[in-house]
Amino acid sequence: MVLTWASSSAVVGGISVSRSASGLDFAAGAIYVYLVLIGGILALVGGIGMVTTKSVGLFLPIGGILALVGGIWGLVDVGKAAVVAIGVPNMSVSIGDGIYVSIIGAILALIGSLGLKGGG
Repeated sequence: MVLTWASSSAVVGGISVSRSASGLDFAAGAIYVYLVLIGGILALVGGIGMVTTKSVGLFLPIGGILALVGGIWGLVDVGKAAVVAIGVPNMSVSIGDGIYVSIIGAILALIGSLGLKGGG
C-alpha cells in the first residue's frame, strides 16, 4: 500500500467521483518527489551507519534536509491545487498522509543527527 499525497472528489452529473494519488503518481512532473525519495534513502543509509558503526557522516542530515525540502514543496504544491479547487463547485482537493509522513520522517532524521559527529 502506498500513502496518498493528494485526494480529490467531485460531483459530476449527480455522480460522486473521487480519486487519490501517491507521490509516485506525481513523479513524472514533480521534482519534489525525487527529493523526498533520495533524501529518504540517504537518511536510511546514514541511520544504518549510525547504528552499526556509530558514525553518521553527512548522509543522515543531508537526507533529512532533502526530504524536508521535498516534503514542504509537495505540501505547498498540493495546497495550491486545493486552493484552486475552492472556486470550482462540487469539487475538493485534500492533502494526503504521505506528505505529512515524509515531513515527519525528515524532521526525525534531522533530530537523529543532532549532536553526532561525522567521520570515523
